[in-house]
Amino acid sequence: MLRTIGQVINEVRREKRVSLAEIVALGISKSRYYRFIEGEIDMSMIDMMSIMDALTISFSELGLLTGKSRFQDISIRWLMNADINELTQRAQGVDDQDTDFRKLLFQAVVALRKGESMQEAVTQMYERLVTIDIFTLLDIVAFAVIAPELTVGQFKRLYLCYARSMSNFQNYLTNDMYDAVLTIHLAAVDKLLVQPENRSYDNSMFVIETILNQYSEPQFMELRILQQMMQLFKTTVEGLLYTTTSRMTILLLAVKNQHVETVKTRLISVDLLPLWNEIQVSTASFWIRRHEHDAFPRFSTLPPEELFEHFGDVLRRIMKQKHITPGMAVDAGISTYKLYRTYNETHYLELEELITLMRLVDLMPSDIDAVMRRRVINVTNSTWHQYNWQHVNPLGYDAMARSMEKLYEETHLRKDLEAYFEFKSLDGLFVRRNWLQGDAADELSKKIGNELMGMEVWHAAEFRVMRYALLHVDTKAGVEMWSRSIRKALNEADQQYIQHNAVLDIYEWAILRAMLLHNKELAKSLLKESRVINNNPADVPLFGRGQRRLFELYEDLIDEVPTARRQLQEHLSDFVILSGDSKFTDAYQKILRPYWEK
Repeated sequence: MLRTIGQVINEVRREKRVSLAEIVALGISKSRYYRFIEGEIDMSMIDMMSIMDALTISFSELGLLTGKSRFQDISIRWLMNADINELTQRAQGVDDQDTDFRKLLFQAVVALRKGESMQEAVTQMYERLVTIDIFTLLDIVAFAVIAPELTVGQFKRLYLCYARSMSNFQNYLTNDMYDAVLTIHLAAVDKLLVQPENRSYDNSMFVIETILNQYSEPQFMELRILQQMMQLFKTTVEGLLYTTTSRMTILLLAVKNQHVETVKTRLISVDLLPLWNEIQVSTASFWIRRHEHDAFPRFSTLPPEELFEHFGDVLRRIMKQKHITPGMAVDAGISTYKLYRTYNETHYLELEELITLMRLVDLMPSDIDAVMRRRVINVTNSTWHQYNWQHVNPLGYDAMARSMEKLYEETHLRKDLEAYFEFKSLDGLFVRRNWLQGDAADELSKKIGNELMGMEVWHAAEFRVMRYALLHVDTKAGVEMWSRSIRKALNEADQQYIQHNAVLDIYEWAILRAMLLHNKELAKSLLKESRVINNNPADVPLFGRGQRRLFELYEDLIDEVPTARRQLQEHLSDFVILSGDSKFTDAYQKILRPYWEK
């Protein structure tokens, strides 16, 4: 059923037990709030963002709940899994909310999935993309879809544009976007490194530096493997072949152990060992200098990441980069006066006006979320804060927890409380010895559990802290009760906004705590519940497969299989090598010390 954003907001507010008094405390009067949800008035974007903070919900999730196609995030996963008849109809224009470019994208994917020629759609999509200075997220998805079909010259022009666009998405890479990003980089490797006729110093160096500068996190292991290989390729031009060979041997051994000799997405694959063999045999061909009219520039000459004051500042930049003139905005129903006021002060932009501009510029809800997650100048405004624990040194977790706790006492916003829960838990897991099996973990888990059970619905923000909510559960009945709630929440949520293998994330620390407390029955019960999800193998990346293997080894440890400890150590070592990050495995090593000391 289609619902207005106001209706969705009010429903989520009730389900998450957020009182009207908390909304009023944001500076939004009760009467204005009710008039908004009844559709009588619009809401400014600055107030809307404050409400979303109070409800711990993203713009993507908010849009999804409306059921309207104009708020749809389009991903490769959705394109490849959606009903092909629906895609065919939308390609033909049955939904008037679809822009011409979206129709072309649907047309291309329909042809791809039917095994038919998609060249006509590819040509038209390329002609549109090549006119854009900077890509937004839909452009990135579209580029990924057509990348394998492009000529080398066409690909290079769009890859350069993609590289320029990366600064717009610093610290933002969702699981669904990861699929598109990895596809693009694999296409670059395939076209410009694997194919001998396309190699040159400029091509090689640009691909290497673009991949190395791509934002990633340890769980994006396929990308991390590519980044490590590119770093080692780079050393070959510096004549450090012996050192490179030694380090590459270690990396490729871990790759073999984890059965990822071929890095692949739904659209493309690259065999790693043949690529390395080729660079060993034909090193010079990767670094030959050519005088090409379409040579890549040095990556370092591309525009750096730009900071901004507010959303209007970003909107102005995007419209300029996509060559959207004020006249086009006027034709869409946005006055020049309002547009220029919005450029300078976000609070002049109303929600419906944003929606109009989103369609004009072909923005997806995730583009709005990406803006909200970026580092900004105006850090005093909590609306623009983003808590990325991956970028905090573990020794800073305690300070961040105390800071968030103090902020929550001032704001009473759940996002600040959940940030406190997360950093407090991470401090215990990563820094405090024996914290997981102690009373402090039990007490914190009860607080988290009580907060979550006070809601009728969970979104991605709640799933982030749910992995610490089960630590206090010490009975089989308690595990089953929580599992029912988790399954219900997962069935109601679109998993594109939740980490891959969310179930494994939720249960892992609770399983390890039960193991350390020698409660085999509880650990077995938790392991059993962690198997309820049945992911499509194509949707489970390397990190997820590695997690599943970890759980198998946990069960072997519980059953006291003689080889379990050795195999677990080897598996964790592979994780370090493949991710290029020891932070996570260091935590495992500390937590599992009682097993190593047996």
